[in-house]
Amino acid sequence: MHDATQLVPALPSLPSIGHGEDCPCREYVLNTRSLRTVSTGADIWRRIASWQKADYTVVIATDRPTQIQKALETQGIEGSHIILQKGNLGGGFVWDAQKFVLITDAELFENRRLRLPPRRFNEGVPITSIMDLQPGDYVVHIYHGVGVFKGLTTLEREGVKREYLLIEYAHPDRIFVPVDQLDRVQKYIAPDDRPPEIKRLSSTAWARTVAKARQKAKEVAEELVCLYALREKATRPPYGEDTPWQAEMEAMFPYIETEGQLRAIQEVKADLESPHPMDRLLIGDVGFGKTEVAIRAAFKAIMAERQVALLCPTTILAYQHYQTFKERFEPFGAQVALLSRLIPPAEQKRILHGLKTGAIDMVIGTHRLLSQDVQFQNLGLVIIDEEQRFGVMQKERFKKLRGTVDVLSMSATPIPRTLYMALTEIRDMSMITDPPPGRLPIRTVVAPYTDWMVREAILRELQRSGQVFYVVPRIQGITHVAERLQKLAPHARICVAHGQMPPQEVEGIVLAFYHHEYDVLVSTTIIENGLDMPNVNTLIVEGAERFGLGQLYQLRGRVGRSDRQAYAYFLFRTGRLTEKAEERLQALREFSHLGSGFALALRDLEIRGAGNLLGEEQHGAMRSVGLELYQAMLRDAIRRLRRGETSWNLEAPVQEDLPDASKLPVHAYIPHDYIADVAQRLGYYKRIAGSRTREELKSLVRELRDRYGELPVPLKNLIRLMEQRILAHNLGVQSISVEDKQLILKFKPDRKLKARWQLALQKAVAGIRTQPDEITAPLGKHPLETLMTVLGELKTIVENDSHALGG
Repeated sequence: MHDATQLVPALPSLPSIGHGEDCPCREYVLNTRSLRTVSTGADIWRRIASWQKADYTVVIATDRPTQIQKALETQGIEGSHIILQKGNLGGGFVWDAQKFVLITDAELFENRRLRLPPRRFNEGVPITSIMDLQPGDYVVHIYHGVGVFKGLTTLEREGVKREYLLIEYAHPDRIFVPVDQLDRVQKYIAPDDRPPEIKRLSSTAWARTVAKARQKAKEVAEELVCLYALREKATRPPYGEDTPWQAEMEAMFPYIETEGQLRAIQEVKADLESPHPMDRLLIGDVGFGKTEVAIRAAFKAIMAERQVALLCPTTILAYQHYQTFKERFEPFGAQVALLSRLIPPAEQKRILHGLKTGAIDMVIGTHRLLSQDVQFQNLGLVIIDEEQRFGVMQKERFKKLRGTVDVLSMSATPIPRTLYMALTEIRDMSMITDPPPGRLPIRTVVAPYTDWMVREAILRELQRSGQVFYVVPRIQGITHVAERLQKLAPHARICVAHGQMPPQEVEGIVLAFYHHEYDVLVSTTIIENGLDMPNVNTLIVEGAERFGLGQLYQLRGRVGRSDRQAYAYFLFRTGRLTEKAEERLQALREFSHLGSGFALALRDLEIRGAGNLLGEEQHGAMRSVGLELYQAMLRDAIRRLRRGETSWNLEAPVQEDLPDASKLPVHAYIPHDYIADVAQRLGYYKRIAGSRTREELKSLVRELRDRYGELPVPLKNLIRLMEQRILAHNLGVQSISVEDKQLILKFKPDRKLKARWQLALQKAVAGIRTQPDEITAPLGKHPLETLMTVLGELKTIVENDSHALGG
């Protein structure tokens, strides 16, 4: 690297303009010329040669030094007199008086895209849809079964105030669950819309139900672990580290990457550099930069001399991807081809031959890529875009081509099957949750249909030279809809496209719309798939109640892809809304913030029903215990099998509980005047109860302080109580109880107290009595402090003892 200050002659020798005695600053007249006015493109290389001959100092500020070196050699220019400087600048200049030239990538590659810093977005805390509980929702208590959540209630017992969840079972049974045990309660989500059966607490049926579901989860886990063990055993030569070309290709990206993108890129590259084939799911909201992750993965594969296939659900999306990848890869000599049924047969034949011989590095296409005649010389990476559009068998076809092929699947709203697999640790998953620079949330309107609203929406968009997507649920009557719109907006240029038209015709219409030959595209859901049209910023969906939530979400993602404010109108016919349709539209309104696709997919599970994981036979098990508990069972079974266990007690708790401390007389809750919103209080209770380390609790305290201010005493008590329960669990305590003003700690059978520990405790804490499996201490005026003292002393004794033994 060169010191830029040494490249420019001393300034005082230049003509200057003074500002009088009052101002010590001086202005210098440099008389430089912008390179834009001098030369760009192919001509620039000739100019560099002539500047060299005239003894000019030539500095090139570039993100692509390797490409520059190669270009200089090709042009026969002596590179030793040219100074290469790392940099990304908007343009260069010539300074004839000092024989100095600064050249940038803007002139050399006609690439005027500056890497722009992203705007910081603060969209608030993401919604944890699973705990978005409303009174009347079904919940699962892992020890008592499925009941109905009736709300949060504050109870005072023996002068101590606590908040509880009230859950009702078959009449007259009900339970009050302390909020610090909220990790035992889950929202009930089933694989279909049928309500669960609510039973009485006294019945032993729940224990049998759990055992049956765990047995089913065990069988499924065995199948899955076997499947993935084969994949783990499969090896392939790891991809090498990034090449210099990789860094330069990545530097062509016109923005600074978001944190989520960088994380996803690192995870994908780590997979590729490992000796095992990748199978990663990349989830990111529509337009959040998943394609850039795919571009970098594809280029890495090409640099490792492996071929890449990108599978898209529609011809138009394949065409758009082809343009993007070709633009990025062509400067590096990589051959990219587009294969779809619309490509002429002769060209298809040439592409197929190129794939077989290895002359083509990357192919982008639709289902056509799955045909038997498509053969590769050395297929390394398969990228599947909008993966929820493809069947499992279609995706497996690629994996069967070669057992060692790497697979990167991309999706904005993952289908339930994928979501399960990802949530249960069987697939690797990357998420991009932060929006790109300048992106605004889409304003979402859910309302009954009126001609007036449609007319206003279309005219407002046309006034700012934008375009409109108008989506209808059925092909039948679509031309009548277009005629109606023409009457409402007579000046609008309207076109119609739907799935029953010949593919070439649809392609032609959509491309004409893309080139702004039309203002309004009336269509069925064919626009749902990944079309990138930044000029379309109004979406109107007629008959919105007929669409699934995933579809509506994908449709909404087609607008708002620039820095303009976008609008989505979901219009329904009055009187036609079913309860489920109303819930779907309400969810869309709730999740209008950026990055909500993942939360929405969870909500979609609740509304549409959860689909199936590996087949219908699991529906019964999922229905009986709910999705979340079933997932926990599956995750537990997979972990046990991976550890080499072959059998275990199916009636034992799925999760290891912390000792219950609800009998300790301490005010421990989140006051209403600190967090008024019930859903948010529930969310924090869930996170506190689910914490298993002090670090997690400290992080929560920082977040609470930041959002709501200094913690009130009852909340501090709740956090400290949770800390003590975690510590007690680590020390082998099974239960914490209170009897006759005495604190009693009972220990697990395999964690008894040693005699020397008991003696040390008796010396350290006044009034304490010990046995190998129990500690009793006077409760005192401050029960929480007593518990902290006893556990703190025990921890110190155990640690000192282990150090002494280690020494």
